[in-house]
Amino acid sequence: MKKIIMALLLLIGIIGFSDEEAGYKGYNLPFTSDGKLHEEILLKRTITADDTSIEIKKLKNGKYQFWDYAMYDADDTEAPRISDAVVEKNVLCDEYICVGYDTKLKDPVILNRKTKRIISIVRKEGDNQMDDPETLRRFPEDNPEMYKLYRDYYKLYK
Repeated sequence: MKKIIMALLLLIGIIGFSDEEAGYKGYNLPFTSDGKLHEEILLKRTITADDTSIEIKKLKNGKYQFWDYAMYDADDTEAPRISDAVVEKNVLCDEYICVGYDTKLKDPVILNRKTKRIISIVRKEGDNQMDDPETLRRFPEDNPEMYKLYRDYYKLYK
């Protein structure tokens, strides 16, 4: 009996850790684009989400770099992590993430590198627009659980 219980616990543990992208799904919304990079929008905005701030710089040779400023404390003045970014179709990607302009949301977004689905929506600084039901109503067929979660959150805290 003990062996069966241990085997079941081991199996549950393996299944629980088998989803490799579990921490990087974010909103998991589809990315919509008109096929253009929208470089002018991406270069003039600082891409800020959670604990990081990314500046996109275009070099003289036409290549791009992500300057990633980790935000641990307000007093922290750590040097940025600089990584080369490449254009993949209509988004800029480094080894971890992609950044693109979503034409449906009309905002820059951070994408999962493998699936090209939206992890986070980048809002302008001072923009008080939450990801409320009005925004998420555009995606009910794609992610109904996320829509319901934000609808309930919006009712409680708005």
